[in-house]
Amino acid sequence: MDVLLAIPLIAAMALALPAKKHIRFGVTAFALLVVLAVFQTTGGRGTIGLSSTYIVVAVVALIAILSLRKQHLPLLFLPLAVYLALGMTLIWEPQSGQMGSALNLLFGAIAWAAGALLGSLYRDDPAAERWLVVGLLLVVAFELAVCALQLAGLQIFVPDARTIELEGGRANGTFAHPSTVGKILTLVLLLVLPSTRSTDAWTRRLASVAVVASILPIVLSASRANLLAVAAMVLVWSLLQPQVGFSLKRFALPAVGGGVILIFLDQILSRFDQGTGEREHFMRVALEQLGRTPWTGVGPGSYVPVVGRFDALTAQGWPVHNIFVLQAVELGVIGATIFFLPFVIVMLRSAGRWRAAGSEGSFARAVLAYVPALVAIGWTGWGWLAPDVLLFACFAFAFVSAQLRQRGEERPLVPPSGSDVRVGVTRS
Repeated sequence: MDVLLAIPLIAAMALALPAKKHIRFGVTAFALLVVLAVFQTTGGRGTIGLSSTYIVVAVVALIAILSLRKQHLPLLFLPLAVYLALGMTLIWEPQSGQMGSALNLLFGAIAWAAGALLGSLYRDDPAAERWLVVGLLLVVAFELAVCALQLAGLQIFVPDARTIELEGGRANGTFAHPSTVGKILTLVLLLVLPSTRSTDAWTRRLASVAVVASILPIVLSASRANLLAVAAMVLVWSLLQPQVGFSLKRFALPAVGGGVILIFLDQILSRFDQGTGEREHFMRVALEQLGRTPWTGVGPGSYVPVVGRFDALTAQGWPVHNIFVLQAVELGVIGATIFFLPFVIVMLRSAGRWRAAGSEGSFARAVLAYVPALVAIGWTGWGWLAPDVLLFACFAFAFVSAQLRQRGEERPLVPPSGSDVRVGVTRS
């Protein structure tokens, strides 16, 4: 069944090839959103197989490799591929799931190529923008409906027995764990927030609805880190807007989002009262291992079998709840630096373009707004490194990177004063 979903999606993309660019974009975007943000079929970190997610993303990436310019290809993942090959050949002790984990990391490059292709089709095309916003709004609406039905008692998208035992009472949407919903939706926000500044009124409204509605599944999934992440993201996004003077309109989205959170305040506070479990213990154990193998690590997907030799709780299957430390322990400081480099470069480019006019500046500001969200998510859990989130993250960052212009295609910056700029409309 995992493979069958790919057949109609690939067929739809093939039929759309002779169509206009914005139609090709829309069909491809819908297909990728289906397999990356709704019906994920990737499995765990240490497993990789034939499924709809891998197939559809690979097909789009193949088209990208054949058609894109060199600067849009995921060349920054080549050092990671070389490092993983050397590590598995010469450095790391073989472990169960190590090869699957390495391949999932490298498949991030495939998802990056797919995102670059879609981003190149989207660039400066209002029709494509409308397609994307509608697709993202449908993702949010579907996850919200599934979460609501789950809390109403309907047995759909049921997680495994261990997750039910540990996380019972929390909605998990279409994913295997309740916390995944919020991680996916913060990446949806990364893509939809720029359209709240669109010059098209309907696009702005639909994007704003998607932003506010995305808070509800996160609340229903009862994830503290994800709730903090989305709140920080929307607030920072509002503060970064290049508006002249002070205006309460700047804080319209945070205010509406805060109102939604207040409705569920009792449930949210009860979740925060539950404590942080064994996270401090896991961090201490991880830092001890990092001291033993600081530079090259223990190998991808090898945290539990290796570190579990020194800690009984880790041996039960619990990694450190921190993506930065986890990646440093598994890949070493060298490997972790290489892995995060493509994301850091997009962030740095965004920091240099956040005052740019039009959609380029909006996407740059969205990336900067995502930074505190990533810190909140990454510092308190490891799920961002799981393939169901990592592949969508690679896709989203590549899509945004395609909107940030290279040297030689500069746009004028938004002037610090005297410009006619309103919430949702930018005139330059």
